[in-house]
Formats: sequence, C-alpha cells, structure tokens
Amino acid sequence: MLTIFIILFALVAVGLVFFVLLQAPKQAGLSASLGGGGDLFGGRGVEGGLIRISSVLGGLFMLLALLIDILSR
Repeated sequence: MLTIFIILFALVAVGLVFFVLLQAPKQAGLSASLGGGGDLFGGRGVEGGLIRISSVLGGLFMLLALLIDILSR
C-alpha cells in the first residue's frame, strides 16, 4: 500500500511542477495584485484552469505526503 502512495506522490509532484511551469508569470508582483483591487485567487480562461489544476495537485501533494508519513510509522 505504501508503494502505491509513493508512486502516486511522485506522479503528482511531476504534474505539479509541469502545471506550475506552464503558468504565465505575473511581472507585477504581490503589491500590484493586493493594491490594484484585482482578483487575487481568480483567473480567466486557460490561465484560470491552470491555477485550479495546480491548486488541486498541491492539495493532493500535501495529502499524500501526510498519508505516506502516517503509513511509514
């Protein structure tokens, strides 16, 4: 069972890196998104989908890391 979770963890990690690298860089930085009144967690079109997929993969990454830690004890 632990082996299955480790393989899933590796696949999620590779997918997370891939989808984060596909996102367009936001050159303005954090101050522009907070001070400009724009959507901090929103997105439109393809970029919004990439953000959503990256968020789901990040959550799966943390969940699998926790499960692997619990099962390895």
